[in-house]
Amino acid sequence: MTVHPELTDLRHAEVASRPGGAGAEGADPLTRLVEQLLVPGALRMDAQPIVGLADGTILGFELLARSTIPCSSGPDQWLQRASDLGIRTEFELACLQAACDRGAAPGDVRLFVNLSPRTVLDPRVDDILDRLPPHVIEITEHEPVQDYQLLRRRLEGWPVATSMLAIDDVGAGYSSMSHVIQLHPHFIKIDRSLVHRAHRDPNKLAVLRGLVGFARQCGVTSLAEGVETSEELTALRSVGVDLVQGYLLARPGDGWPEPRHWRTARTSLATTDSGPSGSVDALRQRVERMVDPHDAADEVTAHLYENFAFLPSVYVERAGVLRFLSGRGQWQVLDGIEPGVGLTGSAFAACEPVLVQDVTADPRYREAVPGVVAELAVPLTVNRHMVGVLNVDAPAFIDAEQVGAVHAAAAVLEQAFTRTGISAYRGSPLSDFGWHAPRVAQSRTVGELAQATVCAGVDIAHLQSAMLWIRSGGNLVPQGTAGARANDIANLSRAELEQLASLVSHVASSYSTGPVISRTFGPMGLLRDRGFGTVFVAALRDRGAPSGLLVLAGPEAGIMEVEAVHALELLSVLAGVTLARIATTA
Repeated sequence: MTVHPELTDLRHAEVASRPGGAGAEGADPLTRLVEQLLVPGALRMDAQPIVGLADGTILGFELLARSTIPCSSGPDQWLQRASDLGIRTEFELACLQAACDRGAAPGDVRLFVNLSPRTVLDPRVDDILDRLPPHVIEITEHEPVQDYQLLRRRLEGWPVATSMLAIDDVGAGYSSMSHVIQLHPHFIKIDRSLVHRAHRDPNKLAVLRGLVGFARQCGVTSLAEGVETSEELTALRSVGVDLVQGYLLARPGDGWPEPRHWRTARTSLATTDSGPSGSVDALRQRVERMVDPHDAADEVTAHLYENFAFLPSVYVERAGVLRFLSGRGQWQVLDGIEPGVGLTGSAFAACEPVLVQDVTADPRYREAVPGVVAELAVPLTVNRHMVGVLNVDAPAFIDAEQVGAVHAAAAVLEQAFTRTGISAYRGSPLSDFGWHAPRVAQSRTVGELAQATVCAGVDIAHLQSAMLWIRSGGNLVPQGTAGARANDIANLSRAELEQLASLVSHVASSYSTGPVISRTFGPMGLLRDRGFGTVFVAALRDRGAPSGLLVLAGPEAGIMEVEAVHALELLSVLAGVTLARIATTA
């Protein structure tokens, strides 16, 4: 073990200065033990594996302090006595040094080490962390944080490649949740009190579900500790926990223990009808309660991930390309897939499932994550109209039973989409603009540009109809329409249309706001007289004079959202710039 004289001398000085410390008459056995444990070589670290719940892969090892001196007390008691003596930081630094001296674990995994906020802020920790293999710092909740901003800056000073952050004991008290909200960790460690007999407690399952959902929304990995029974493991799978550790899988040891019970536990959970939560009927019942297509897709991907160790993803068609809606197990995804591109795009273009058992032999395969052996893409239809694809990447051959399970999950999702509609999945107007912007910008002809622009406008504004004119030879020529009532917009005379264009020749846009009894004039009033309650008008422009005109209209009176107006103005500018580019390359 490496000896650091300055740290050792400081430890002895701190202990000796405390009542009952080194050299004090009548020190109790626990105090004397804590003093002895500060001496280099008195502490060792056992390792317990942290396992991916989807496939049993070891992703890390938590290092747990053990004494080389025979004793009847444990780490919690040592830490408490060190705190009483005012030397908790020195004790944690000794544990961290023992972790550093243990060396790296085999494979590309991280070491999980526990530190209090006070120790993280201590400058002496830098030297040890710099020598520690890639690791995760588990922040404990045993003491309050006085300054979260200072602690956050400190943690951000270490590169993610070598040092990541976990919040320990989440769910056990207020402090841990405050840490999660303030410190933005990479992992949350769910306290063992929530795991213990969770399969028998609906309230615990509800809390676990909430924590897992919270973690996913924040891009945080969930880790449940203290797993001791296969029933607890099943419960954790049912709520979608990412990682687990506990005596069921492996006890802490002085080597690098393997999860000895994993194969047995995994086998009992891998079948389609392994339990109520894993059956297709149970999936259907859960999805039937969903009112948003995003939630339905989340439920389906969770089902395939948790019961089959697949890496599933759902794509829906938006603006002519396939956009990612939901997935599990992948940090990286491919998005904006064109029909015919990759296995996902091929299934969409052909309206037929695509199953490839060896992706290395198929030139259509696009790698998003390593280790994929087989892929299955199932097209999704609503009322005989293609709306998307359910795709699964698999680490092994996909057998006939699994193929059937994926098709059954796709059918559940199609039923949900039929009920909720894909259009229910909407972001903000600016995010809707983002969906359509690539198609508008990449248009190669005026006709493509016009159609892409009116479709984008209807989607962004949530209005019924749209019309776009391009100025050619001094006149505004109709080029693109969308919606059942576009003809009512097109019926404007040339003079009325020029009035409308002049209205926005020197402003960004003009739009209606307020009830239909409000005053108006000119061409906007003519559109209202045609039965439109909401109208938006903007000119296409590229630095110079306006080159076109975009009109959107809907039957119901309403107030245009400011964000929607800004998004539509961006759309008009993008269309104008693209039109200028098309003109110069024609």
